[in-house]
Amino acid sequence: MPRAIGGFSLLAMKALLLALPLAACAAATAPASTSVASPARILAVFAHPDDETLVGPALADAARRGAHVRIVYATQGDASAPETDLKPGPAIAARRTEEARCASAALGAAEPLLLDFGDGRLGEIVRPPARSLARLRDRLAAVIADERPDVILTWGPDGGYGHPDHRLVTAVTTQIVARESRRPALLYAAIERGTLPPLPEIAAMDWAETAPELLTVRAKYSPADLAAAGRAFACHASQYDAASRGALVPVFGSSIWQNGVPFRPALDRAEGDDLLALRR
Repeated sequence: MPRAIGGFSLLAMKALLLALPLAACAAATAPASTSVASPARILAVFAHPDDETLVGPALADAARRGAHVRIVYATQGDASAPETDLKPGPAIAARRTEEARCASAALGAAEPLLLDFGDGRLGEIVRPPARSLARLRDRLAAVIADERPDVILTWGPDGGYGHPDHRLVTAVTTQIVARESRRPALLYAAIERGTLPPLPEIAAMDWAETAPELLTVRAKYSPADLAAAGRAFACHASQYDAASRGALVPVFGSSIWQNGVPFRPALDRAEGDDLLALRR
């Protein structure tokens, strides 16, 4: 996710004022905490460790209720660790790999998979052209074949706030799923138009917004799931200062997630408020 979120000078002060009443309303209709008889399988496909934050409560809810949840990252996020003195390369990759493992554990997910494509270099021009994306396609296709997911979550075509790596991961994941006749539900993480918190730090990132009628999946979650998402985000200490890590999830809980974590179905009809029981 974003290197630019850090330094929420206003967020830390406003988080609790915004968060508790509306987040509680969203949580009130969370699905029951019973385990599924035949565990559903959910795969989240993202570019960098911390990208999972946008769907954190939905992942935590699914894992808590017995689903097999795994996150795969196309890169190890080796280009940037602004809250450290580490230089781009293996040291940052190792640090962020540990942070990804911490986040998955906090969400109740399985061990994450981190591929070794370069952070910020998914779209690099090589010979033959687009070979990097062909390699990414083959690696992700192998992961999807091994995981056999019922549901795949990824960025929308906007990449959240336009990050090229995010957009490319979405495009490649969609390409893989679209070629299959028997395919999992592919859901794009999205932000409903008008729900972004009115804070300058958020506005500066130019997050994309989606019309509400397109968001036919809104995954409900419990207060425990929101807390798990907060613990997961706190793992990413190389990316965000302590105030930011404590503030972002409560703010999102009171704004973009107040009616559940929103998704736009990518290829096929999907509706509902429970990732483990979508109407398709």
